[in-house]
Amino acid sequence: MIKGILFDFDGTLSNRVESAYFMYRWMVHEMLPGMDVYDIEFERIVQRCMLWDEYGTINKVHVLELLKKHYVPDLDVEVWKEKWYTTFHEFQVEMPHSYEVLTELKKKYKIGIITNGAEQSQSVKIDYLDMRKYFDTVIISGAFGVHKPDVSIYEKAASDLGLKCEEIAFIGDTFATDIVGAVRAGMMPIWYCYEHRGISLYEVKQVSNYDEIRDMFLINTEWNQ
Repeated sequence: MIKGILFDFDGTLSNRVESAYFMYRWMVHEMLPGMDVYDIEFERIVQRCMLWDEYGTINKVHVLELLKKHYVPDLDVEVWKEKWYTTFHEFQVEMPHSYEVLTELKKKYKIGIITNGAEQSQSVKIDYLDMRKYFDTVIISGAFGVHKPDVSIYEKAASDLGLKCEEIAFIGDTFATDIVGAVRAGMMPIWYCYEHRGISLYEVKQVSNYDEIRDMFLINTEWNQ
């Protein structure tokens, strides 16, 4: 029986795509202040950044070097890399209905976060969205010392919740880390595929929004008896 739910942060609790889009709009405007932010050529640069970014899986230096190569020859990559990590939290957008569903889930389940990333950058994003209050544990890989999909970080979260791994569902958007790690740890994996982007022949439950999470864990719960 599932008694606890763990969440990834970027792309699961936060709308990472929307957050990155507004961050890149701000960056391009700062780099190229003479451009009209509503012009198609400005939007073209922003959309290229989104493609280069690959949903956050690519080091920002890669994106910045491409911006320098194609659009901003005098761009200081190191300066803008630092700006990304010190400013990105200001552009965070929560997933629609996440606050309401977390409030409801907390009444029935123990819930937590496991997120990969540096302690400072992840902490400020979580706090900017005022989400820490919903969770019984928050584990950031940079502070813990290992990253998902290492089983030990899942086991630490289970210990914090006072549950066995098999009593916990893990919801995350990145198959190679979130889902693989949950399976290895013996948790119930749930692939968060916002806008139904996930395609896999591996049999794994999928949800695409927080209404579906509410339905699975609070309404149609016959599977969890």
